[in-house]
Amino acid sequence: MKTMKSVLWAAPTKFGAVICSFMLGTFLFTVNCFAQASVMSSSNLKDERLRSGAKEEFVGFYQFPNKVAFIEFSLKDGVLIAKQLWDDKEYQLSQINETFFESEKEGHTIEFLKDNDGHFTKAKLLGRIVVSKVTFNPTIVRSLSDAQLKRLQGTYVLEDDNNLKMEVRAVENGLTIKQLWDNKETSFTPRSETFFLNADGTFPLTFELTDGEVTKVICFENDIWKISK
Repeated sequence: MKTMKSVLWAAPTKFGAVICSFMLGTFLFTVNCFAQASVMSSSNLKDERLRSGAKEEFVGFYQFPNKVAFIEFSLKDGVLIAKQLWDDKEYQLSQINETFFESEKEGHTIEFLKDNDGHFTKAKLLGRIVVSKVTFNPTIVRSLSDAQLKRLQGTYVLEDDNNLKMEVRAVENGLTIKQLWDNKETSFTPRSETFFLNADGTFPLTFELTDGEVTKVICFENDIWKISK
């Protein structure tokens, strides 16, 4: 009897030890999984914040080489959107890696590029067209002071042909250019202190200043006009 009792008592104890061991293992497994899930969740949230923060650096207006066309990148619900300003067409972009995106439907590629200081200042579209980030909104006409406009006045000579000259005059809310070879005049309004567009937005002027003094104006992409001394 004593032996039987010992066996009967020992069996539940051994079984209980197994159960306790199993429960402890399950508990540790659950805690470990929960901890890993928490770490992964925290890591994912951190990565998402980093990705969202990185996207903020891409937001803004970018100018095409022809100086006329612009594209805007903006965030909507954490998704980067590209908008062509000339026709208002929008593209929703999918992020491939830190700096590379594709339009979801068309597969158009966009890669954001850093300058030497580590700032995102350009974007490469379709693997070949490089657009530059600007600090102004090209859709809004800015108000400049008389002094800001008058410092751009003067007679300019085409760099490639000294026989072609034009006169730039400051007027209310902008500039007027007079082509001296045919007396044709065109009005321009400012988008920044140095960038101007005509009424229909097809004729861009980009002035260059040195120590606050104008030295040249670039029409379109590379028609350079130097101010006459």
